[in-house]
Amino acid sequence: MTMAIGKTSYLHDLKVVFSNRDLIFSLAVKDFKVRYRSATLGFLWMLLNPVLQMLVLSLVFSFIVRIPVDVPYPIFLLCGLLPWNFMSMTLGIGASSLVNERNLVKKLYFPREIIPISVAAGHFINFLIALLLFLPVPLFFLKTWSWALLFLPIPILLLALFTISITSLATLSDAFFRDTRFIVEALLMVWFYATPIFYPYSYLTSLTGVIPRWIMPFVNMIRFNPMAGIISMFRNILLKGEPPRLADGLYVLIITTALLLFSFILYRRHGPIIADHM
Repeated sequence: MTMAIGKTSYLHDLKVVFSNRDLIFSLAVKDFKVRYRSATLGFLWMLLNPVLQMLVLSLVFSFIVRIPVDVPYPIFLLCGLLPWNFMSMTLGIGASSLVNERNLVKKLYFPREIIPISVAAGHFINFLIALLLFLPVPLFFLKTWSWALLFLPIPILLLALFTISITSLATLSDAFFRDTRFIVEALLMVWFYATPIFYPYSYLTSLTGVIPRWIMPFVNMIRFNPMAGIISMFRNILLKGEPPRLADGLYVLIITTALLLFSFILYRRHGPIIADHM
């Protein structure tokens, strides 16, 4: 009987979150518009930021520290930067979103996970537009038109769900432990270099015998980085015209599902008392 009540309650909470989709959409659109409203170049910054990053990193890793890739390096780099920037910006800004919206949280009761979800949704709009602008580049320059494009929604969906899960956890943690946002900033800096964005994963295997042996176990751990699997899927589809590796998709799906369930359980237990800690 207790299990039945628990399941019903969990399903009810999921329905409540889904029933507030209009609020999520409204907050996401407001965040998207406010972000660029006072900027002279406006929405152009959606693509300018990753392009500027691409130019700097291309200069460094094409001419100073040469990293061999099978495609033009700027295209290779931008294909990794777009999903990374979506995740990192959402997590960096979303970590303190509940605290920043403390007035709304104190005045109204609603499922608290709506706040980080709306932050992710606002940046997701940004990501989709930037991806659509980037899409013709590899398809025409690399001639990677193929049936593999049908798989593109898979890494997009996994990226969105993974980002929502870790942002939700960071947001909840920050409501109780205000050092979380600073931990997230430090984590993102390390995480960037531990993700194959400006280098292919195959490059790491060439480091055997070049770097100290005790470092190699840490290098090999990069394969367990969910963002590595997600970026690999994007590159397989867009740069090679091949379907994503099943191992990458399954691993990211398992990790993402576990994080989503964990964050949902935590919000269900601690959500009602978040306002007391603001």
